[in-house]
Amino acid sequence: MNLFERIYRGLCPIFHTWLVLLTVAACVQRSFQQSNNVSTALHELMNDDGSKLRPNNGGPPVHVDLGLEVESLGQISASTMDFSVTMFLREYWHDPRLANNSTSHLILKGNDVDMVWSPDIYFLHEKKAKMHDVTVTNKLIYIRPNGSVWMSLRLSATLACHMSLEYFPMDSQTCSIEMSSYAYNTAEMTLYLVEEKVIIDKKMEIPRFEFLNFQVINDNMSFATGSFSKCEIRLEFERQMQAYLLTVYIPSCLLVTIAWLSFWIDARAAPARITLGITTVLTVTTMTSGILETLPVVTYAKAIDLWLAACLLFVFLCLLEYAWANYLVVLEQRRIKKRKSMRLTKKKEAANNEDMNLDACSETIEMEYCTERHLTALRLDKMSRILFPIAFAVFNIIYWPYYLRKGDLIVLNKFV
Repeated sequence: MNLFERIYRGLCPIFHTWLVLLTVAACVQRSFQQSNNVSTALHELMNDDGSKLRPNNGGPPVHVDLGLEVESLGQISASTMDFSVTMFLREYWHDPRLANNSTSHLILKGNDVDMVWSPDIYFLHEKKAKMHDVTVTNKLIYIRPNGSVWMSLRLSATLACHMSLEYFPMDSQTCSIEMSSYAYNTAEMTLYLVEEKVIIDKKMEIPRFEFLNFQVINDNMSFATGSFSKCEIRLEFERQMQAYLLTVYIPSCLLVTIAWLSFWIDARAAPARITLGITTVLTVTTMTSGILETLPVVTYAKAIDLWLAACLLFVFLCLLEYAWANYLVVLEQRRIKKRKSMRLTKKKEAANNEDMNLDACSETIEMEYCTERHLTALRLDKMSRILFPIAFAVFNIIYWPYYLRKGDLIVLNKFV
C-alpha cells in the first residue's frame, strides 16, 4: 500500500503537467486553424494583386460608411483663413473576398494594413496633414469572419476655411471637413456619413472661438471623370470678443476720452494741447496698424475697421478743434488791439475838441463787448465739451446694436 501511494504521488504531478500542456497545444492549434483561413485569404489577395482591386470589381459599387471623432480643434486663423484639427477617421465596408470560417476577428496594424484594399479617402481644401506614428503608426484594420472590414486611423490636418469678416470681431464662421474618393466615382464606390457617427465635444476649448454645432451633408461632386461622393461636416463657430474688448475697444475709448481733456486746457497753452492731440492720434494709428497686421487684406470694411476709423476721426477732430480755437485766439487778440486803438483815437479826438465824453464802459467792459458778437476760443471749447461726447455716444448707440444684432441673425440663419 505504501509503495502504491508513493507511485501515485510521483506520477500525479507528471500527469497533471502533461494534461496542461495538451490543453494549451489544443488551444494554440485551434487558434492557428481559425486564423489560417484569413491568413490564406490575405496571401491570396497579395498574390493576385487583390489588395489593389476594389471589392466587387466590375460589379456593384462598394458602399463605405464613414465615422469621425474630433480629438481636438487647434487655432482658427483669420490671417491665413484655415483651421487645424486632430481626429480619428473610421471607415466601414464589406469585402466578400475576406469571408472565412473563423470565429474571431483579425487585427492588422502598421504596414500590415496595406495587405488589404482600403478606400482612397482624401480631404478637400487640405493645406497640410500628417499621420501620427508615435509610438507606432496610428492605423489599424479589423477583419470580421463575414468579410466586414473596419479601419481606424488618427491624423492631423490643416484645412482651408473661407471666412467672411464683415462683422469681425462680432462674427461667426463656418468651417468644413470635406471627404471624397480620389479615384472611384459613384459607379464604383459610394460614401455615406450620418450625424450619429460624428463625435465632437461641444465643450471643447478653442482659442478665441466657441464651438456651436455641426451639420452633416452627403452630396456628389461632378467632374469630367464622373460623379464622386462627398461627405461634409460643417462646423459652426462664434468668435469670443472679450479679448478684443480688453485690447481694442476699451483702450480706444479711453484714448478718445483723453483727447477731450484738451477742451479744458487753455487755448493759449499751445505746447500742452498739441502734444496731447498728436499723441492720441499716433496711438490710435499704431493700434489700427497692429490690428490690421493680424488680419487678411479684404476689399470690404470690417466692423473693427469702422470702429478704429471713427476713434481716429474723433481724435483728429479734437486736434482740428484746437487749430480752430488757436485761430480764434489770434482773431480775438487782433480785435482787442483794434478796439483799444479805436478807443484811444476817440479819446484824442474828444480831447482836441475839448468835448470829453467818457465812454459808457471801462476797458474791461469794452473788451467783453467786443467779444459778445463773435465766436471765441473759450466758447468753442465749452461747446466741444458737450458736442463731442454726445456725438461719440450717438455713434456707440448706432454701432453696437447694429453689429451685435447682425451677428446674431447670421448665426440663427445658419441653423434654420
